[in-house]
Amino acid sequence: MFALLKRKNPYEQSARALYAAILEHIRQPSFYEGGGVPDTLDGRFELLLLHVFFVLDPLADEAGGNKNGLGQALFDVIFADMDQGLRESGIGDMGIPKHMRRMMRAFNGRMHAYREAMHGSDMQAALRRNLYGTLEAVDEEVLARMDAYASENIAVMAALPLAHLQEGAVSFITPRFNKN
Repeated sequence: MFALLKRKNPYEQSARALYAAILEHIRQPSFYEGGGVPDTLDGRFELLLLHVFFVLDPLADEAGGNKNGLGQALFDVIFADMDQGLRESGIGDMGIPKHMRRMMRAFNGRMHAYREAMHGSDMQAALRRNLYGTLEAVDEEVLARMDAYASENIAVMAALPLAHLQEGAVSFITPRFNKN
């Protein structure tokens, strides 16, 4: 009887597939070796958010809201996984909300910053501030390559039929970073 009260999100399966594809892609060592992304919890989180942006932007309307429920479903899947990860790392029930709020603020801030950068602002500045924000200095050549990588992915995602994303199908540009 209670199963009738709990509606299953029709996009949940697609959102899980998209999230799995993002996670698989960002585990490539080239991001951390030649791409200069810090191989830390923060660095990996920032790289995750950048790739989530690539997927969410085509799903957003001009105001940044969702065209359909897939964007919200992806957000829900990501943060359910983050919640589980925090619990598995030993953070107690009382500390979870504080950490989740901080991650959600970071998520919203990054989505806004990358969207603004994509539409005329400076993507390199957004990448320097966010993706490379924990580093004292960023190699300008690495930053330029990451900017090109981001631009290519944004273009590919914009050209991707919405039906592909709704089916949970996504593929990213292969990162081409030389090991420093």
